[in-house]
Order: sequence, then C-alpha cells, then structure tokens
Amino acid sequence: MLLPTNSVNQLGATSSPPPAISLKQALWALMWIAVYVALVCLAVVAAGLSGLVHFTAETAVPVILGGATAAAMLATFVHLVRRNKLTPGMLGFRRFDARMLHLLWQIPTAIVASACAQGLFLAVLSLVGVDGAASNSSNGALGRVAELPAPLIGLTVLIAAVLTPLWEEVLFRGAFLSGLTQHCRPFAAVAISAAIFAAVHLVLLTFIYLFMLGIALALLKRFHQNLWAPVLLHSVNNALVLLIILSATQN
Repeated sequence: MLLPTNSVNQLGATSSPPPAISLKQALWALMWIAVYVALVCLAVVAAGLSGLVHFTAETAVPVILGGATAAAMLATFVHLVRRNKLTPGMLGFRRFDARMLHLLWQIPTAIVASACAQGLFLAVLSLVGVDGAASNSSNGALGRVAELPAPLIGLTVLIAAVLTPLWEEVLFRGAFLSGLTQHCRPFAAVAISAAIFAAVHLVLLTFIYLFMLGIALALLKRFHQNLWAPVLLHSVNNALVLLIILSATQN
C-alpha cells in the first residue's frame, strides 16, 4: 500500500518528507534538456539538407516534435531523476484521492481564465497597432498535422497530450517549483516558475496564455500535493489546442 508522505513508520514515529529538489538541480536539468533538444534538431536539419533523409513540410513536424520530446525526456531522466536518485514520490506523484475530483471544475476554469487573459493581451496589442493574428503563425506547422496519415496524427497527439505534459511537469512543477519554494515565498515561487515555463516555449505572442496556465499548474500542484493534478490539466490543455488547430485546418 502506498502511504502519504507524512505516514507513520514501523516504530510509530512520523516519517520525514522526502528531500526537496534544489533550484540548482532544476537549472542543471533544464540546461541539459536544451542541449539534447538542440542536438536533435540540428541532426534532423543536417540530415534533411544533406539529402540523407527527405522530409516534406508535413512529415517534418512529427519527426522534429518526436525527436525533441524523446531528447527532453531522456535528458530529464538522466540529469534530473537518475542523477539525483529521485523517486516518483520525491517528484510529487501520489495516488489519486477524492480531493482530485476538484479537477472537474479546476481544469476548465484554468483553461478559460488563461484564454481570457490571452484575449485581453491580444486586444491590447491591437490597440497599439500590433497584429495579434500573427500569433496564428506559430500554429502553422502544427496545422499541417491534419494532412498526415491517421497513424502519424495519433503519434502527434500522443507526444503533445501525453508525453510532453509528463516531462514538463516533472521539470517545472516537480523540480523548479520545489526549488524556488526553498528561496521564495509561495506566491513568488508560483509566479517565477510560471514565467520560466512560459519563457522556454519561445513564443512571445502566447506568453500571457502560457504564464497564466503555468500559474494554474503550480497552484494545482500546491492544492493537491500531487503532480498528477498539473499533468492532467496540461494534457487536457494540449489536447484541446491540437483539436482546435486540426478543426480550424479542416475548415
């Protein structure tokens, strides 16, 4: 039976919580993730330019997305989990309990709030003469997924809605939020971890949406004390974004 962190040990004393992940460990892992992903992307580009492999505009998306995700997951495992001998419990994974039912309203609320904040941001940009419609260009490549065979579409959904949320939540809420909490007040740790999460996606026009989503993901981690909570929100969000992109492309 999996007991909670503050469970009672065989001697009747309350066991100490697992050691928190340090900010240094989180930053080290992020650095290696960036290196791994960059190497994979360079390898794919080099293979395409050299003629070793022929990529179409459509097939390049799942290849790069899949390669980058595999590289990020490998780097997360090697340089965060294995290097620091972390267990799932240390990262924040717990069994589901009745409290997780709150996700039924928390997930839609978080997505709607993030979308509203993004809408206000784009409205402000339009007032100052910036064309917010340019934000759709970041979805142009993903929009080509609709032209792929069904198996490759399924692979893209698996990567975006299952694998990516797992490794990103381990890094940002399991590591960064934990590390920042040791140095900052809780709200500051939540805000800074959300800003880092939004910044590493390198899409300026969706920064506000990602920042608000990062806030919600961190708050869910603190509310539930269970990393599965932000993983589920992250998965639903990514699946919804893919569904919207695919629907818009088909129309």
